[in-house]
Amino acid sequence: MQDYYETLQVHPKADPEAIRAAYERLQQRYAAALLEGAADELRELARQRREEIERAYAVLSDPAQRARFDQELQQRTLRSSPDQSGIDPQDDDLIDYRPLSPAQGQERPKGFNTQPYLPPSQAPRRSGRRIQSNSRFPVWLPTVLIVAVSTFAIVLITLITTVARPQTQATATQAGTPTAAPPSTDQMVNQFEGQITMARQVALQVSDNPKAWVELGNALFDSTVIVRELIDSGHTDLQALYVERLPRWLEARDAYTKALELKPDDAIVRADMAAALCYYGAGVNDQSYVVQGLAEADRALSLAPEEGRALLSKGVCLIMTDPPQTQAALEQWQRIVILPNVDAGLVTHARQLITTYSQ
Repeated sequence: MQDYYETLQVHPKADPEAIRAAYERLQQRYAAALLEGAADELRELARQRREEIERAYAVLSDPAQRARFDQELQQRTLRSSPDQSGIDPQDDDLIDYRPLSPAQGQERPKGFNTQPYLPPSQAPRRSGRRIQSNSRFPVWLPTVLIVAVSTFAIVLITLITTVARPQTQATATQAGTPTAAPPSTDQMVNQFEGQITMARQVALQVSDNPKAWVELGNALFDSTVIVRELIDSGHTDLQALYVERLPRWLEARDAYTKALELKPDDAIVRADMAAALCYYGAGVNDQSYVVQGLAEADRALSLAPEEGRALLSKGVCLIMTDPPQTQAALEQWQRIVILPNVDAGLVTHARQLITTYSQ
């Protein structure tokens, strides 16, 4: 039985507006137009996901169908935990909200209960202001299902943006057919909003996983740098939005800091944190952040002297000092161009920066 709340990534008590918003967000994320020219496996995966989303919304958007589904879901939960039949499923305080035990790369056994209630011997007792649990042993957390779905979505988004879109453009060019209309400015500046929400959920639920914090930092970083780049390309009407998003640079720094606490030798993460600090310092006209960013860029280069991202960030920070150290920044970016095995996207970006600041 498909859990429609899990599919739409909403709480079982979500109101119709929240359900509708979740449906629209997921439909946009898995739109077929984004996958034209992508691998067959990726398009089939997205098609299955769209069908699941449609089924879930058809039920949860209809009050009568939703009521029947809630009843079936309740009965299924009770059947999977017969010793808990005396517990009110509407009492959130009795749901066990701690993490699921690791699956160790294995499928869960048939009938595995993903949303158990605390047994009577471990049921929390109320103290007036908070719930105190008697249990000292790890049990289950239903929201981990949301984490799994969120992780899947982030991976699929990454595949779509890094594989499907370039393939679509290349195919269209080779065939001589016009490419799809470019996204609007609103679509460009808001494309990372859903990813930020999901990445934050994942990071909070698996806080000991450095990759989760990196995903959150990257989403925050990208959502802010895209606005800055659009302003540089002439969209001066986005100045107010950029000012509004400036704090995200520090949020990205905090996420990268969490990742580095778990994996301190990651030069790429340290380089991205350096750029976030320097962008923020330039945005609020506070050179102390630029100084911090330069220090982090130097630490990244000490870990990986030929890492393109670290060189790029070092140059960005140098150009944001007061006064700008333009020649030193150009030298960093020129190294990216001549070094072997540097990502082609970084080389292109470095060349663009060299062209911009050489004038």
